[in-house]
Amino acid sequence: MKKITLFAIVLLFTITLGACTSKGDLQTIGLDGMTGKEILTGVGDGSIIVDGFGLSVYDDELVVILDETRVSVDMPKDEFYLSVAPFITNTHECLYHSATGCRAELKQEEFFVEYIDLDGNIIVSENMMSLSNGFIDLWLPRNVEGTLTITQGELVATKVISTATGEPTCETTMFLS
Repeated sequence: MKKITLFAIVLLFTITLGACTSKGDLQTIGLDGMTGKEILTGVGDGSIIVDGFGLSVYDDELVVILDETRVSVDMPKDEFYLSVAPFITNTHECLYHSATGCRAELKQEEFFVEYIDLDGNIIVSENMMSLSNGFIDLWLPRNVEGTLTITQGELVATKVISTATGEPTCETTMFLS
């Protein structure tokens, strides 16, 4: 019985210490208390300077990478993050976006972006500027399937995109032609 009690105390202490370390790690880089959306938006608009950490984006979590430590930050329950890199010449394979590592060719360029769900509802229809990494970040409703169309001048790329659980957060196959 003493062994079970000791094991339970050690396990509880380890879990508690792990939670404090994760919170402390986020605090040291200025991300403590922020949501996944706030972090990604800040990195995208430049208000959060990426220094000493990485970000991997999954449909349900943002993983902040600090050396050997990985800290999970929840993503919105009703929104799906999709980072899109339209291209003309060069692309790379990507399923889950690395917001601090992925780079695309069309940096800080203007596009017309439209996402229409299968029922014909217009979710996004606006001019957008790609970020300094060449990606366009979209926040779409979850559990929707629709057509994403990206236009730049006479060049167009179209693809059916789903925002269901487990879907990729990185889209690098939209060839503008």
